Amino acid sequence: MVEGILVDPQQISDVKRALGRRLAGRRRARGLTQDDVARRVHSTRSTVANVESGRQVVDRVFWVQCDSLLQADGELISGYDEYRFLDVRHKEEKAEAARQARWGAVLDHQAIVEASATDRDASPGSAVPAPTLGLRRDRRRTEPAEVGFPAVMDEVDGLRRSLNEALSMGPVTAAGLDEWERIVAHHGRATRDHSSGTLLRGIAGDLTELTELIGRSPSASALRRLTGMVAQMSGLMCLVLCRIDDRIAAYRWARTARLAAVEAGDPMIRSWVLAQEAHVYYYSADFRETVNLARHARDVAGHEASVGTVLAAAIEARALAAMGRREETRTALGRAEGLLSRLEGNALSASAFGYSEAQLRFHEGNAYTRLGEVDPALAAQDRALELCSPGDYTDWALTRLDRATCLTRMGHASDAVESLAETIGSLDEAKRQGIIAERARIVLGELPPVQRSSSTARDLRAVLAYVR
Repeated sequence: MVEGILVDPQQISDVKRALGRRLAGRRRARGLTQDDVARRVHSTRSTVANVESGRQVVDRVFWVQCDSLLQADGELISGYDEYRFLDVRHKEEKAEAARQARWGAVLDHQAIVEASATDRDASPGSAVPAPTLGLRRDRRRTEPAEVGFPAVMDEVDGLRRSLNEALSMGPVTAAGLDEWERIVAHHGRATRDHSSGTLLRGIAGDLTELTELIGRSPSASALRRLTGMVAQMSGLMCLVLCRIDDRIAAYRWARTARLAAVEAGDPMIRSWVLAQEAHVYYYSADFRETVNLARHARDVAGHEASVGTVLAAAIEARALAAMGRREETRTALGRAEGLLSRLEGNALSASAFGYSEAQLRFHEGNAYTRLGEVDPALAAQDRALELCSPGDYTDWALTRLDRATCLTRMGHASDAVESLAETIGSLDEAKRQGIIAERARIVLGELPPVQRSSSTARDLRAVLAYVR
């Protein structure tokens, strides 16, 4: 076990398996099958099976519902709370150990740099000054201050770019374009689990270099490929800016992405870009324009199934649900389902350039939450959380926030507050920004007065007050 980690992971696994056995025992004692339980708690048979075998735990609302259904008198809820306490504590301890390891190394390195600089500055024959402690500096020195890491890294990056330019003086090769397409694909995958700040820095840096490549007058075929990549990268920029709720910047990048996609002449890229732009209007509550853009994305692609068309159908459904148009919402969801069934290969990957059932269930759950249809919303949310990859924090958090809304509507506002606190508390500050923070504020505002004034709710408002 890592030094400083107090909770044994094996203990957590044991508690999880014991909790699953309790659920299975209670279910059998009531004469119910896994399908019976799944139907009554708005879940799936596979989820119940995974929970009973100790492979999955799911969230607290599942255990509240199972405890009530199986008349467990709080045994299942307390078992879940015990597991959750150990799991959260273990994660906190691991994170703290990782922070100490990371920043401890940085501090040690900087102390060595400062000590070396002091040795170089000492004149022959003079006494060598005592080494500084930590990051403290001798403020009496009159020599120029040591150049900081940011300035050094700027110089290093400038050198790298000069080398790239020197190595790329000839024509843009097919191999070079293939490498750039791999870089673009990497950024698409990174959108699932990287923080927005990290994504913005990486995408902006590579967009700068793509722009320089276009400026080298490549052949017509190479230019089309490069322009398509610029459209995709600009679309990623739009996506990230939408997440952090910088709408004006997102609109501008959407426009750039659309122009590049038209120039590239690829209808699939153009459809995907229009679907990303539709998301900006959705989170700006301009639902009519969201629907218009989603339908434009479908028209551009024709009858082809693509990531852009299924994403457009899903965002259209969410916008229609926000306008209360029930039948049209169901039609759009059905269209998204059909398009998803026709995707294959990389189109199903965990990437901004892919679309999976996990994403569709999140979008479906959000649409039904908007319509106020709690049962289908909970079923879709349960499936989305079951399928969601561990690092996909945006869809995971937004799905859980939708679930908190459903809990409030079902009269379980106290559980909604706890679920909301667990969701926001599990994200670091860099990941709880933008649309996640805004959605959490809305969920808090929907709570009844008693829960809205609880200490947990007050703590959440205090945390969210410092988040953009």
